[in-house]
Amino acid sequence: MALKKVAEKDAHLIFKELFRKYYRVADLILPQDLGLREIALQDFDGGYYIRHLAFENKSQLIEFITREHVPKDLYYSSAKYRDPGNSSMEGKGWIGSDLIFDIDADELPLCSSKIVEFRFCPKCGYVATNPNEKTCPQCNIELAKFRHVEPECISMAFDCLKELVDVIENDFGFADYRASFSGNRGFHLIVELQHPYDLLDSEMRREIVSYLVLDDVQKKFIKNVFVTELSRKGRKGVLSIIPRIVDGGIRRRIAKALLRKVPEHSKSYILGYVNEIDVSKAVEIVNILRSNLDEILNMVSIPVDAKVTIDLTHLVRVPNSINGKTGWRAYLIDDLSEFRLDELKVSIGNISETFRIEFIVSLPEIRVIDRAFKVKQDDILDLEYAYASYFIFKGVAKLIDVKR
Repeated sequence: MALKKVAEKDAHLIFKELFRKYYRVADLILPQDLGLREIALQDFDGGYYIRHLAFENKSQLIEFITREHVPKDLYYSSAKYRDPGNSSMEGKGWIGSDLIFDIDADELPLCSSKIVEFRFCPKCGYVATNPNEKTCPQCNIELAKFRHVEPECISMAFDCLKELVDVIENDFGFADYRASFSGNRGFHLIVELQHPYDLLDSEMRREIVSYLVLDDVQKKFIKNVFVTELSRKGRKGVLSIIPRIVDGGIRRRIAKALLRKVPEHSKSYILGYVNEIDVSKAVEIVNILRSNLDEILNMVSIPVDAKVTIDLTHLVRVPNSINGKTGWRAYLIDDLSEFRLDELKVSIGNISETFRIEFIVSLPEIRVIDRAFKVKQDDILDLEYAYASYFIFKGVAKLIDVKR
């Protein structure tokens, strides 16, 4: 690939070839029963979706996406079908589905103030001041949307993912799962269900979501238990009210949050290390629980996207594929003990070139991965792939040169 001055019309081809090169060697994480899954992709050239594809093995899939249709985004179905390539959903013959969870940083209540969002014209750089404005008054074309979430919020979403995995393992007993960074602003958890659990219908999956999120009905019930139980039993009933790690279920989740509120002398009882506690200390714990119950219930709520989990036919982003909204690798997370955005991990291979980009619009100060940016319209920067691709695929910058 010639890396000289890049005409705007050729920028598209440069990234397409980078994607193609990546997919030739990518370690795509696919289900073992790939032949039962529908494959779908967003074509890099036209931006349209191609669905109802079926492949017997990984080699056939790689051949297709590196020769015929290089994907901007690549998916497989959470559902298993007798005939996954059938263009009719009824004709596919559903035989079960994995359990899918999606956690997005921009959906976290604590991050609502850390989102940068606006509509802009990708042609002239006009930025709308009215959030309901949809068309550029100067170019008469549809406005695009820029939405950015700070890295600290992505770290918060990862903490939610860890809590989700804890519940999936300890409350549901599922051990066959894969977690991945979405390549944009969140995380996916794919729980591969074996028969008969893969036959869970949408309502059963809705109950799982309710248990994880702790919706208003669940919270009302829990609060009623803790308040009325103490009123009914008085001081003698405090021990039965105190949630402990050894209890399991929602009580275990509440106990984990309660540990952050109680003094050190009470933690050993909540942790289950001892089975006896002084009554005065028990009353102290219960009072802390009751006065902080709303906050604690919010702390243990795991903000999964209900629509994703309930959908029996959801299309799952392939782990280690590329996210077309950022150009980043949606990589598999091998170690759930920690996570941080890393330029090399989100890059699609060992790309040594520098990408010169020109900004279409001005941006307030934001952080991308580990670097702060504050730019004005027409500013030009030379950046490594991960940073350049983020701005280009978000639509707020264009590629003007590639340099070795």
